Amino acid sequence: MSGFEAVDWQARTGPYRGLHSPPGGLALSLGYLLVSLAGIAVYPSLSETGKMIDYLVVSFAPVPAIMVGLSRTPAGNRRPFWFLLAALVSFNAGNVAWYWYVFAMDLPTGDGTIASVFAALAQIFMFCGAIAIVVRRGRNDVGGLIDSTIMSMVVGGVIWDFVLLPQMDSVDAPALTQIATCVMVFMLTGILGCLVRLLLTAREFIPALWFLVAAMAFSLTGVITVALVVEPGTAERPAFTDMVYLAGYTAVGLCALARSVVRLLGPGRAPKDELSVGRLVFLGLSLAALPAVGGARELLGQPVDATLLAVGTAAVTPLVMARIWRVWSERMRVLRYQASHDTVTGLPNRPEFVNRLTDALRTGRRLVVVFCEVDEFKEISDRFGHAGADELVRGVAERLRGCVRETDTVSRFGGDQFVMLWLDGDTDDAGKLSRRVEKAFREPFRVAGEPVVMGANLGVVCDNRGEADDLVRRADAAMYVAKQERRVVPGARTRAAFADDTTDRRR
Repeated sequence: MSGFEAVDWQARTGPYRGLHSPPGGLALSLGYLLVSLAGIAVYPSLSETGKMIDYLVVSFAPVPAIMVGLSRTPAGNRRPFWFLLAALVSFNAGNVAWYWYVFAMDLPTGDGTIASVFAALAQIFMFCGAIAIVVRRGRNDVGGLIDSTIMSMVVGGVIWDFVLLPQMDSVDAPALTQIATCVMVFMLTGILGCLVRLLLTAREFIPALWFLVAAMAFSLTGVITVALVVEPGTAERPAFTDMVYLAGYTAVGLCALARSVVRLLGPGRAPKDELSVGRLVFLGLSLAALPAVGGARELLGQPVDATLLAVGTAAVTPLVMARIWRVWSERMRVLRYQASHDTVTGLPNRPEFVNRLTDALRTGRRLVVVFCEVDEFKEISDRFGHAGADELVRGVAERLRGCVRETDTVSRFGGDQFVMLWLDGDTDDAGKLSRRVEKAFREPFRVAGEPVVMGANLGVVCDNRGEADDLVRRADAAMYVAKQERRVVPGARTRAAFADDTTDRRR
């Protein structure tokens, strides 16, 4: 059992099973929620100094919550929370710096100072933490996540172009502020789209995921409300804009405290990923949507939105190409596998074996090739039919795989014939391999629930010269020698014949 599975099992079945787990359990989470909600509720009624203290306290509260989440998460799954912790520390450093410039240095705003640098770093860390969670949880649904990201970014482009940009133009917001806001909208809508996709495809209720979705939604709402109601270059803003951000901080803390955070970091389900005609049309429209939205401004007599065209194209186009490439590469992988492997056993087929043998011969390594023919296979096929024959073939394949190392190859040439390739082997290794195969055939196989005793004829070649087909042909010839000898040996279930350049050696 892995570290993740062990922690998850304890979380599901231990004495603290439920929504939360120690330290603190449900009481700690409820206490944290009530204190944070109280701080948010009283925020509008406080003095400016009181608001500063209240904001710093509520925004810092998720830091110890993240530490609790780190303590209950397996060591190999903690990276997302380290990113979130770095984001919270940066946010709080920026908040302290912002208040310092406004209250201590009597500046009209803390924007454009070191506070903005901390805020930018915090957004980057938060973005990385969310991406790390999405990658871990959604590793089996990459295509769906890309589609969700593209769709949500298109929505973000519409919000930016028709809601935020006109307002920011009307208050003469600096170009740098506009670009930063546009980038933030695209980042947050993209992440929010991914998280919503994880939420919709989850087969179980994961409170930590809901809290994380809420945190991203509050962050996006905060960016939008600040852009709409706060005049650039001033420190004055409606209290509700800060309350939205405080709600986001609270949601992050609840995510870290939730016992289900362990499941949040585990892989989710793998929905069927088909790039259908409808999805191709969707991807095409997504590529055209943002340029169309930007161009619509010109049709309305407004300046073309260069920011949207630049940021949107840079964000969406790579995602569309990645989506198409992923599906294409997956289809190619499946086709290559189907062309190189046996459909019944999953073993490499004859062309693939010859390719591997050819590659091994080029290296000059000593090789052992064993040609194995299962005896009395036709009788089994006649008795049990094709289904029984396939069951027997799969059983033989499994036992032969157990006779070799992971670096070696077991191939099915067709019907009752298998060929094995042992790398870096000599005659002693060939003898050991033959005895392993003989031992593997001692126990009866199970076909349709009945025990079936089978035998095998082995032809062995130890060499590193010549062509791949030559080695296979020599092993095949040795196998027929073993087959003839086995017929004259009463009770022999397996027989091996060894071939070299000049003589046949038989065992």
